[in-house]
Amino acid sequence: MRDARHLAYARPLALSFLTLVTIAAFGLLAVTPFRLALAHTRFTATPLTDFLPGELYLGTFPGLLYTRSNKPPADHDADGRSFASKIVPIGGKIVVIGAGMSNWTIELCTGVSDPSPANCKSNSFFAVAAADPSVNHASLVLVDCAQDGHDSRKWVDDSFMSYTVCDSRLAARGLTPDQVEVILWKDADEHPTVSMSPSTVCSPTSSVDACAYEKFTGEMARFAKSRYPSILQLFVHSRIYGGYALTNLNPEPFAYEYGFATKWLVNAQIAQMRTGKIDPTAGDLSYIVAPWIAWGPYFWASGAMPRNDGLAWLASDYSPKDLTHPGASGVTKVADQMMYWYLSSPYTPWFRASGM
Repeated sequence: MRDARHLAYARPLALSFLTLVTIAAFGLLAVTPFRLALAHTRFTATPLTDFLPGELYLGTFPGLLYTRSNKPPADHDADGRSFASKIVPIGGKIVVIGAGMSNWTIELCTGVSDPSPANCKSNSFFAVAAADPSVNHASLVLVDCAQDGHDSRKWVDDSFMSYTVCDSRLAARGLTPDQVEVILWKDADEHPTVSMSPSTVCSPTSSVDACAYEKFTGEMARFAKSRYPSILQLFVHSRIYGGYALTNLNPEPFAYEYGFATKWLVNAQIAQMRTGKIDPTAGDLSYIVAPWIAWGPYFWASGAMPRNDGLAWLASDYSPKDLTHPGASGVTKVADQMMYWYLSSPYTPWFRASGM
């Protein structure tokens, strides 16, 4: 497992017991009296990346990002490296877009309706990347197409103008849809209602929100492939912790369970490429109709309890308006995770100035 503490982008997070107590206390004091009253019921779970052998969520579902590992299996790894080697400038540019909802546009750039580079906040991922000499500034162009209120079902086609807006943001940078080669995806189901149970088995008609998210993300992958014919890679990212939320926009356990949905989607593509069998929920994810799909960094941690690499989420990391959208320190944490992962992944030489 990676240890983000070894890189400059991840803050030193090795914590003493006294520090943990202080963090927990601060996390509670930073929320409203309503949430203080519910603090004893705040959702906790093991981050997917920290699961131990034999550990199961709800007594049924194994963790880790891939099957029995946080790293892709050898065949998917080889495919990912192959696709990465094919990503070269088109019209002089390697175009990477971010797609998803409000949290994602806040973390990528700014969260305003015009996420042009000039408007990106200095601690956002795109701004940090733009200022780092280790990043490819010769040909890489990062475009924020994530949009407020556009949950996963609004990206399965262009009925909600998600892609039309994206095309306009590309055009504003002098780019076209044909130049898009990579998508950075992070989203959710708005106002979820049905969480997983020990007996959950996904299907295309399942009412379980994690299953619906897997289905919608699969549909998005296929539509994106048709919309952006040059696309080769789709990196999927988890939600941050949602246990402080003051609204039902996207609380726990749903934020956590989207991690399982994402895992199921990625594993569905791996299994299909091995066997030819299409997963009924994820749908066809062959490389003919969908890009190669893999995990980017996993952001979820169990509130103020640090996970193995030290990442934790405090109430102070969120906007005080809803304790759902990230505040300044939350954006910084996501940007740190993104910079570490994309500067070190074998699947993203296009991100690095070295090209290696």
